[in-house]
Amino acid sequence: MNKGVIGINKLQEAFEDRFIISPEISYPLKNKEIDIASKISGCKKKIAEIVVDAARQIRKQAIQDYSITKIFSTRLVVNFCMVISLMPPKYLKHNIENVIINKLGTNTEEKKSIAMILDGKMFETKLKEELIRKKTTLMSWECKLDKDSLDQLLTNTKACFTNYISKYGRSNAFRHNGNIMWKLIQWMWLNKRETLQNYFQLTEILSLHTQYKQQTGKDYIYNGNITLSYIKWIYQQKPEDLKKFMKNIYPVL
Repeated sequence: MNKGVIGINKLQEAFEDRFIISPEISYPLKNKEIDIASKISGCKKKIAEIVVDAARQIRKQAIQDYSITKIFSTRLVVNFCMVISLMPPKYLKHNIENVIINKLGTNTEEKKSIAMILDGKMFETKLKEELIRKKTTLMSWECKLDKDSLDQLLTNTKACFTNYISKYGRSNAFRHNGNIMWKLIQWMWLNKRETLQNYFQLTEILSLHTQYKQQTGKDYIYNGNITLSYIKWIYQQKPEDLKKFMKNIYPVL
C-alpha cells in the first residue's frame, strides 16, 4: 500500500509467523515513472515529466517532515495526466485544485503546503505551455485544410500510390478483397512519410483517433505528427473503415 494510507492492525495468531520479512517497496525511478504515466495516460512525455517531478517533490516533503499526510502516488500521476490531456487547458487550474491539492490535502495547512510546492515548481505555468503548444499544433493542421491544400494532399498521396504500383505491381499493393497491403503503407512510411502522415490525419473525420485513444490509451499524435502505431492500428483493427476512407471519403486509390 502507498505510504501514508497504511493502517495498524493486530494480526491474528495464525498469521504472525507468516510475515518474517517486510520488504521496503519504493516508487519507480523518475524516468520509469515518466514512461508509465505517458504510456498509460497517452499524454506527451514532457507533460508526464512535469507532473512526476512535482509528485516526487511532494513525496519528499511528506516523508521528511510529515507536513503532508497523503503521498502523491503513481496512480494519481497517471490519472492527473489523463484528465488534463483530455480536457481543454482553461480547466487546468480547476483540475490542479481538485485532482491534486484537495485530494492530497486533508486540512487547510496541508493544502497550502502542496500549493506552495506546486507554485515553486511553476507547475501550472509549465503545464499550460505544453497543453497550449499541443492545441496550437492541431489548430495549425486544421488551418491547412482549405480546399487547395486538401486537393494538393490528395494529389500527392495518389501519386505516391501510383509510383509504388508502377514499380511493384498491383499484386503487391492490394489483396483479392480490395484491401490495401501493409507493405504499401510501410513503403510510404519509409519513403514518403510526411505525405502519409498528413493523409492519415484526415481520419479525424471518422473519429478513429478517438477510438484509438479509448482502446489503447495512447495519443495518435507525437511531436505534432501522426504515429506509425496509430496507422498500424487502423490497418489492423479498422480495415473496412480504411477501405471506405481511401476509396470514397478521401479517394486516392
